[in-house]
Amino acid sequence: MSLYIDLTEFLANPITTGIQRIVGEICRYSPPNSLIPIRLDSHGYVAFSPSLVAAIGSYFKDASYSAADEIRRLGAIERGSAINVSQQDTVLVPEVFDNQRRVAFFYQMSECELRRFRFIVYDLLPVTHPEYFIPDNLVDVYGYFRALRRASNCGFISEETREAFYGRLKRTDVRGGVVLPLGCDSLGPRADAVSLDRSPTFSVLGTIEPRKNHRLILEAFEPLLREIKGLNLWFIGKMGWVDSEFAQKIQALSSDENSGFKYYAASGDDTIRSFIEQSRATIYVSTAEGYGLPPVESLWLGTPVIASTAVPSLSRIGSRGIHYVEPLDIGNMRHAILSFLDDSYAHRKAKETAYLNLPTWQSFTQEVFRWCSAEPTQ
Repeated sequence: MSLYIDLTEFLANPITTGIQRIVGEICRYSPPNSLIPIRLDSHGYVAFSPSLVAAIGSYFKDASYSAADEIRRLGAIERGSAINVSQQDTVLVPEVFDNQRRVAFFYQMSECELRRFRFIVYDLLPVTHPEYFIPDNLVDVYGYFRALRRASNCGFISEETREAFYGRLKRTDVRGGVVLPLGCDSLGPRADAVSLDRSPTFSVLGTIEPRKNHRLILEAFEPLLREIKGLNLWFIGKMGWVDSEFAQKIQALSSDENSGFKYYAASGDDTIRSFIEQSRATIYVSTAEGYGLPPVESLWLGTPVIASTAVPSLSRIGSRGIHYVEPLDIGNMRHAILSFLDDSYAHRKAKETAYLNLPTWQSFTQEVFRWCSAEPTQ
C-alpha cells in the first residue's frame, strides 16, 4: 500500500501562508519516505520522488526564494511519472481547489474509487455565511463543495466544520469522519516563561475583512486611544475585502504618529511573533471561522486573547488565557480592553496560558497519519 499526498495547488504556487501552511507542516513532520507526492495533470496523476516532500518540509523551516525554486524544479510536471492509484492505496487531499478540471476529476469518480481518498475539510463558510464573500468567488468554490459532497472519508479541523459538513452540505443526521486540530507552533517554540511586564499594546491578527470585525474593534478603541496615554492598537494582516472608506481610515490613522494606531500589512513569522510577544493581549473577535489559528498561536506564546465565542480553535480550551466578548458589541469590547489595562487581571490571564495543553503541528501530522492508515469508510 502506498500513501500519496495530492499537492496540485501547492506545486503551482508554493507559498507559506493560508492552507499551504497545513500542506507544508504535514510534509515537514511526516516520517522520511512515508509520503509520495503527486499532482494532477491533464491525463491524470503524476508522482515524484519523496525528496520533494523533504524539500517542502525544509522550505517551511526556512523559507527562501531558492527553496521555492527547488520545489518548482522537483515538482515540475515533466519530472513526474504517470501512476494509477490502486485499491490498496490511499490519497491524502489536504487542499481546497476551484480548478474545474480538478473538480470534474473527483466528481466523475465512482463511490468505490473515492473511498481511496482522504479529504481534509477546512470550513464551509461560503455555504454557511455567504454574506462575507464576494459573489463571484462563491461560484468558483461551489464546484469544490459539489465534488466534496460525494466524499466518504473526510477529516475536519474542528467540530464546527464537521457539523456544517454533515448538516448543511450532506444534509444528514449521520456524523462521521475525524477531527484533526491544527498545530499552534508555527511561530516557533513555546515561551520558556510568561512575560508579565508589557505595555498597554493590543494586536489584531488576520486579514482585514468584515467577518473579523476590525471596524468594531477600532470604534471601541478610538476614544480610549485619545484618553489613555501609552495605549496602542496594531492591525497586522493584509487588506482584504473591505469598503474603501474604512481602508482609507486605517491608512490615515496609521500615518498619524500621535494616534496610537499602526497598520502592518505584511509580516514574516518572526515579526508576527515579536508583535504578539509585545502585546498585553491579542484580539480575535471573528463572527465566522472554520478554525482560527491566530488566537491559539498567541496563547502558545504566552499572550492572552480577547475573543468572540465563534472561534472553533478555542472551543476546547475554556476560558484560561481568554477573555470572551459576549455579546459582541462595542460596549463589551471596550470593557475587555479596560479589563486588560488592570495589571492584576492582565497578569492573571497571562499566567493561565502556561497551563494550556495545545496541539502542535507534529501532533496534527501524527493524527493525519493514523487516520490515513485506518480502514476507509464504506
